[in-house]
Amino acid sequence: MDCLVRRFRTLRGVVALAIALGGCASTPDGPVHVVRPGENLYRLSQHYGVSVEAIRRANGVDDVRRLQVGQRLVIPNSAIGGATHSLAPPRSVRTAAVGSGRRGVRRQTDLDFMWPVDGPLSSGFGRRRGGHHEGIDIPAKTGTPVHAAEAGRVIHSGGGLGDYGKVVIVKHAGRYSTVYAHNSRIRVHKGEFVEKGQVIAEVGRTGNASGPHVHFEVRRDRRPEDPLLYLP
Repeated sequence: MDCLVRRFRTLRGVVALAIALGGCASTPDGPVHVVRPGENLYRLSQHYGVSVEAIRRANGVDDVRRLQVGQRLVIPNSAIGGATHSLAPPRSVRTAAVGSGRRGVRRQTDLDFMWPVDGPLSSGFGRRRGGHHEGIDIPAKTGTPVHAAEAGRVIHSGGGLGDYGKVVIVKHAGRYSTVYAHNSRIRVHKGEFVEKGQVIAEVGRTGNASGPHVHFEVRRDRRPEDPLLYLP
């Protein structure tokens, strides 16, 4: 566990999630955005203050991961004009559950995390025999898809983090990152942008794991916090 903390805190070169957006022109339905390299619907959603689903529906996008450079997307109901290139603030502040279960007082955050896999907890966050558990464990069958809890950029994909086996780490907007450990297979590469809900790995028991499960962490300013503070 200490090995993961040390390695995680020494990760360098995390690229800022905000990127320059441009190529806009006004239409009766809203501005038109011309897709640039590295952009995805999450980036556009944050910039224009319009939900990913609204952009997807307006443009008939079937696979949100396969935008084409140069593709023109109508941004419906956006208050941002065609000449605006600064990032728009989130439309609303979402909240996340605080407590020992899936219900409780809710903390404010501008992100909206989802469970990486569906299943019960086998181990919670906090002190346990042998040290401090920096995340939660969710058992699932080997090969079960592991989903990104929120959109962001992959900053680690592979091994090299001690007992955690095959690990994916995703950096999200603002102060948050998520960790997905003990995977049998990794489906994304370092530097790749991923959408919320995208399959990034498959459940396994690599590293020091007694059975197939996902070890899931939420880190705020690189410090681990109870994921149940943020999950619905």
